[in-house]
Amino acid sequence: MTQFAKRFSDPTNAARSRDRSTADLAAAAVRQTNARDCLMILLNAEEPLTVADLTSRTGLSRPTVDAVLHDLIAAGPVRTAEPSDSCTPGRPARRFVADPSTTLVAGVEVGAHVVRCTVSDAGGSIVSRVCRRLDGDAATDRLEVITELVTSAVEHRSTGTAGHRPHPRPAAVGLAVPGILDHDQRLVRSGQLPEWTGVRPGAELSRRLGCAVLVETDLKLAAYAEHHLGDIAGNLIYLHLGRRIAVALMVDDQILQGRNRMAGELGAQRGMRWTPSYDDGGGLCWSTGREARPLFDRAAAGDHRALAEIDAFCEQLAPRLATLALTLDPELVIVGGGLSRAGRTLLGPLARQLDRLLDLPVRPELTTSRLTSDASVTGALAYAFERGSEQIFGLPAVPPPWRRLRTAPETDPRTQADRAGTQ
Repeated sequence: MTQFAKRFSDPTNAARSRDRSTADLAAAAVRQTNARDCLMILLNAEEPLTVADLTSRTGLSRPTVDAVLHDLIAAGPVRTAEPSDSCTPGRPARRFVADPSTTLVAGVEVGAHVVRCTVSDAGGSIVSRVCRRLDGDAATDRLEVITELVTSAVEHRSTGTAGHRPHPRPAAVGLAVPGILDHDQRLVRSGQLPEWTGVRPGAELSRRLGCAVLVETDLKLAAYAEHHLGDIAGNLIYLHLGRRIAVALMVDDQILQGRNRMAGELGAQRGMRWTPSYDDGGGLCWSTGREARPLFDRAAAGDHRALAEIDAFCEQLAPRLATLALTLDPELVIVGGGLSRAGRTLLGPLARQLDRLLDLPVRPELTTSRLTSDASVTGALAYAFERGSEQIFGLPAVPPPWRRLRTAPETDPRTQADRAGTQ
């Protein structure tokens, strides 16, 4: 836990003791709310702010803002700024800025063949991205690989940027895993990581990294990221099309989990196959083999046989997608995964097949993923902010810094190309 977190979490812990009164609990909650409001304004400000600025923007009294700033400065995430050049006579007003560089947060995506890590500061500015490819050997200690990758990403930030203090570990890590998690964060099924069945990766990594590790499935985190970074949609279907096919659902702005976290896990239905060419172990197979890119390249060039094969694939896929659309009534259906890079070559026939099946005056919009490569790892980073707010800031419910994550560039295009059709 950071010094910032300790400063603000200690009153909360004390408030939980038996001898604390209701008034004490209320006062601690108000203090946290005031601190959160001031911190969020400073984190999002484009320039230093004065006490008067914060008083005006928060509606708090000047003494309250002064007290909050005193705590924030002592804890580390806020500092006083250099006096501004002013022609006004007299002593210049004190100005304050957030200093998010004192804390780092990480998002990690793990798969059968790759582990990716993105690190940001507490304000959401991306400071490091690393990726390690794996040979898919079940004997590979992925927990150790993740530990080394996160550590190297944090050390890269600490030693590679002048003027920043060392960061021995991040304050919180979000972890995206392929498969099904139970309520104890145990991986109960994973076609990509069968050796992790029964493992609680978050608990293991928390022990190794010495920080909070918040775990969610990769597709749910991809849907979560797309929901917040793309077009506004309370309900959406995230359809992953790559070597595997799977879905995740957002309902009323929340990841749909269900009673046992099984909502949307259509692959758990015995005998269910998305298409005749799909098997849960190997994934999709095309006339070009397991790699879809050659087929879609030919289709984009106008090859009639390739176009017919893609149209047949969409015709097979559309009935299950139509059933989900009629059940959820979403505003958006987002197609992610490697095949989403095909754009209209895929969306065109898929939209036609859905239109043929849906006898509705209004149909959900069909679009491709905004984060073709980074959806899951970006979701994992944001999830670390959301679920690790107290570890990062010592304050509950500080929202993820979506504004900065929205403008962060994606991974190098060469890395994206390497992954096309493989996930």
